[in-house]
This record gives sequence, structure tokens and C-alpha cells, in this order.
Amino acid sequence: MGNRDLRSRAILQKGHPVVCFADAKGARHSLEKDLEKLAPAVQPFEDLDTLALFYGMDPTQLAATVDEYNVGVRRRDDAFGKPIRDDVEAIDEAPFYAARLWPKVHHTCGGVQIDDRARVINVDGSPIPGLYAAGEFVGGIHGADRLGSCATTDCLVFGRLAGRNAANEANDHTSDHTSDHTTLPPPAQGGEDNIKPPTTNPPTSNY
Repeated sequence: MGNRDLRSRAILQKGHPVVCFADAKGARHSLEKDLEKLAPAVQPFEDLDTLALFYGMDPTQLAATVDEYNVGVRRRDDAFGKPIRDDVEAIDEAPFYAARLWPKVHHTCGGVQIDDRARVINVDGSPIPGLYAAGEFVGGIHGADRLGSCATTDCLVFGRLAGRNAANEANDHTSDHTSDHTTLPPPAQGGEDNIKPPTTNPPTSNY
């Protein structure tokens, strides 16, 4: 069994969708919802022959493939080297549920580079001030092919880091600007007559 990239490329080389199916036991084990509600994406069948004919497959060849798979399940030795868990059972209980599968883009692994603080890295290797990124904007987290269910963790972890560090940076800048303000001198003593005009002319407005 290859990773999702290898499987996707194998389907594309076939040039047509593949069919994924499970029996009633597999459906009960994997899903809590009624699969009939997923029609027409998921189709129910009372036997494998009907399933094969619906999808344009040879019923005899499908039956032989399922028989071979079931033998491997009982022996815990799959012909394709697929790991067989202890709770896996033979495919033999109707109804059978099937769906066509075709690869689609649902995650991008490429993007900008960030550091462990979610700061975007410039081409010279230095962080760009004030610029943070997370999720699918970022590349290099998963390499060329990610593991299933890891994208959500990536988005949550680096999303929180980016938000927290961006807020801290904004607060630091606000504090810096506040400390840079010049304290005005107290009013002159002795009334308004002692207030001297400025020694330089005020800036001229263009508006």
C-alpha cells in the first residue's frame, strides 16, 4: 500500500474512476450514519454481481478478487501486503455499499517558509517583520505529501502561534511609539504675556 500521492497517480494512470466498496459489517464499523442518505454518491447493492454490472465491471473477476481478499483476511496475510487489523472481517454480508473515487486537490503542500514562531522567512533567511502565516499558505511542514488528518493540527498549532506572536509584536510597537512621545513643558508662569512665540515657522499646509 502506497501513500495517497502514489494511489492518486495510479488512479490517474488508469484514466477512469475506481470503485470503493464495503459490506454491511464494514459500513457499521466505519460510519454511524445511514449510508442510503449519501445517495447518489454512495449506492447500495444486494449482491456483488449487481454492483459489478452497475459500474461496468466483470462480475466473475470481482467475485474472484473478493474471494482472494477474504482468504487473506482469514489468514491475516494480504496478497498486496496490506496491513490487516485484528478487527477486520471478510467482505460477505449484504447490502454492499459502493462509490466512485477520483483524485482531487483538497490540500496544497507548497507555500511560504516560516520559522517556529510562524514568522514568514525572507529569501535571505531572515524573518519579515510583522508578517506571519499558517495553514496551507505555508510550505515545508508536510514535505511533498502529507499524512491524513495532520493538516488540521498544522493549522491549529501554527495559527495560534501566528496570532499570538502577531498580537505581541503589535503591542510591542504600540509601547515603543508611546514611549517616544515628547513630554511638553509646563505652562510659563506669570500669565499669557510671558508665553513666547515659537522660534520657527509652523509647517505650511498644502490643502
